[in-house]
Amino acid sequence: MKPILTDAKQIVCVLPKGTGSFIEAGLIDDFGIRNANFHHARGVSRISSRDGLGAQQEKDVLEVAVESDRAEEVFDYIFHRGEMHKPHNGIIYMAALPKLSVMQLPELDDGKVTTDTTVK
Repeated sequence: MKPILTDAKQIVCVLPKGTGSFIEAGLIDDFGIRNANFHHARGVSRISSRDGLGAQQEKDVLEVAVESDRAEEVFDYIFHRGEMHKPHNGIIYMAALPKLSVMQLPELDDGKVTTDTTVK
């Protein structure tokens, strides 16, 4: 993989609390993607007719950057795994990234870190 990609996409999802880690685990297991960012946020829903204020809700936010040729496949996977076709199950969008630095952990050989830094 190249150390810098010039054709990449970022996929961002805002999900119900507790859903982000489930999707992140699927990205690792099914795609080998380990570079997703997952964090929490709080938001206010639209105005309620009962009290005039929106209810505060905690959300999971999942961000993942992928090569453009895999972006549609990963986007569809996240959409279906998160059941985003159902009402109130989140929002997902994708945007172009002008550059993406690819970071990888070094290979381990019998518990020792190798110093080989060649890109494979």
